[in-house]
Amino acid sequence: MTTTEAPTISETTADLLAAALRKWWRQERQAWDEAVEGDTEEDLWDGMPEVDSKAIARSSPVFEELLNTPLDVKLIRRGGYPSIDEAISDLVPQMMAIASKNP
Repeated sequence: MTTTEAPTISETTADLLAAALRKWWRQERQAWDEAVEGDTEEDLWDGMPEVDSKAIARSSPVFEELLNTPLDVKLIRRGGYPSIDEAISDLVPQMMAIASKNP
């Protein structure tokens, strides 16, 4: 009989953090979309990252709430990320490592 191991606190926290960041991004993106609604210069935004570095810096409260550690903005990829999932894949493991060192 194979037993299924329960996820570790780190895995659970990482999953919760990823979900919270996706929720934060939906709200952040909606506010941005509403702010530029009606913009006729659609190609103005072409080539820009979906999640720019300043936007992801504003997610710091999400990290602080779940890890008790604010986002280290030096970890943010210069220019941002093509998607929120790429930002999560890059930042969550790094911030989990930092948080695990700080009790």
